[in-house]
Amino acid sequence: MAEFDVVVVGSGAGGMTTAVVCAKHGLKVLVVEKADVFGGTTAYSGGVAWIPNHHHMKSVGVDDSRDKVLEYLKACLGNYYEATKIEAFVDNGPRMLEYVEADTELEFVPTPTPDYLPTKPGASRYRGVLAREYDGSKLGPYFKKLRRPLPEFTVFDSMQVAGADIVPLRKAFRTWSGFIHTTRMVANYMADRLRHGRSTRLVSGNALAGRLLKSAIDAGVTLWSETAAKEVLTEDGRVTGLVVERDGRETKLAATAVVLASGGFGANREMREKFIPMARDHVSIQPEANVGDGVLMGVRAGGELVEDNPSNGIYIPVSKVRDKDGTVKRFPHIMIDRYMPGSIGVDPTGRRFVNEADSYQHFVMTMQQLGISKVHMIADRRFLRTYGMGLARPFPYPVRRWVENGYLIEAPTLAELARRIGVDAATLEQTVERFNKHAREGRDPDFARGDDAHSRFRGDQENKPNPSLAPILKPPFYAIALIPGDLSTVAGLRTDASARVLDGDGRAIAGLYAVGLDMNSMTRGLYPAGGSSLGPAMTFGYIAARDIAGIKASASEAEHA
Repeated sequence: MAEFDVVVVGSGAGGMTTAVVCAKHGLKVLVVEKADVFGGTTAYSGGVAWIPNHHHMKSVGVDDSRDKVLEYLKACLGNYYEATKIEAFVDNGPRMLEYVEADTELEFVPTPTPDYLPTKPGASRYRGVLAREYDGSKLGPYFKKLRRPLPEFTVFDSMQVAGADIVPLRKAFRTWSGFIHTTRMVANYMADRLRHGRSTRLVSGNALAGRLLKSAIDAGVTLWSETAAKEVLTEDGRVTGLVVERDGRETKLAATAVVLASGGFGANREMREKFIPMARDHVSIQPEANVGDGVLMGVRAGGELVEDNPSNGIYIPVSKVRDKDGTVKRFPHIMIDRYMPGSIGVDPTGRRFVNEADSYQHFVMTMQQLGISKVHMIADRRFLRTYGMGLARPFPYPVRRWVENGYLIEAPTLAELARRIGVDAATLEQTVERFNKHAREGRDPDFARGDDAHSRFRGDQENKPNPSLAPILKPPFYAIALIPGDLSTVAGLRTDASARVLDGDGRAIAGLYAVGLDMNSMTRGLYPAGGSSLGPAMTFGYIAARDIAGIKASASEAEHA
């Protein structure tokens, strides 16, 4: 029987952080990953980790404090505020960041995104950090074992696009700086294609996943892909190991600690129908292997699955279409188009229902609260060619294929567009007329779009007088259908402030930990800021690793006493 100090189930940010920190403390660590690639949902994500009061904030002139962060989280979470767990996160997040930057391949840059509820007391900006872009060729043969990003977020099959690339790409044929930036990106991509078969420039969540993978390799972590965890082994209420299936055979592994970090259950239809409103109309962006293995194993080992969160997912509006080759393409509207000036979202009556530039979480939760399974994003020709609409990218990309396959609905007038999307024409015309009148003045009396720091930040900073608002004027007019979706589920196992899994009586199960999406959301599924899933995942991975290392050290000392 193979023996390890720690076996980690899953290779996303939470699991890999745990593995790396455990290995740095001298423990023998194994990561088992069911998929044939490493990176989990993290590799698909935007890659921002919310770590309030981190050391990089001083470099951009922003002051933060423990008290200010706690004030904000109390205001956001209300009765769902869990003091011990949240204070553990707030206290250890900055320590985790300094630790991994000092002793692993991880490097971060601060990102200026405001908190998602910027009017709440204690709100700030620059609390998120983004993994610095990374050269995937440094992974050597493991480069092929890194999960690729969502193809909808790449250009030319594998050229990854960072947030900082978007404006220069948009201006590729309008400014010299945009042309030079775009030309350099394409030239580097072509060189990578010749040398490596695909681009080696990793950005956003793929950069984070790549850096964590390299850190694990350097720390001596054993990495097994295509290995499914089947059962946590226990004896007298204590973890003794894990059963895995590898190469078609079940194998027992001995371990003093098992860390569940398998990435939640977004691809498990039965669990989605139980935990997510309007699940039949819901689309998950999670990898197909994320079917709740860790959560279900934890429950069988005596852990408790939390079922009373106000929200059980990180929700996003999604558009999708079946292309001519039969493949279903999905686009998560996380940023760019939905926030830009000159578009609105309308419900089945043809009326606006939300601040369209609010967070993706609030957008979809509003749909859920109103019982709306489909809305439409409305814009004009100028908007489409400037910013794009989902899969229909801006100039110079052609858009005719998206009109022909029904993804992009086109009409010469608003009345005809209304008919084609099935809403009342007079109502839609009145909605757009009212929006246009106020957008010219740079205000939105109905939903306050562009009033708050977040919606203004997400907009087009060159658009005046408000980065978030512009009228919808130039025909033809366009619409795409948006349905509820998620980046990940967040309902998971109940844990304590050390990430130890708790049983139904609130007792810790010795040796069993859960982090990332297998650990019930620290914010109970509410979403105070971008990266407030990744930040806690890494932080509680760090906390769990230090707890495991401390227990191992204590046991060794007792043995030698």
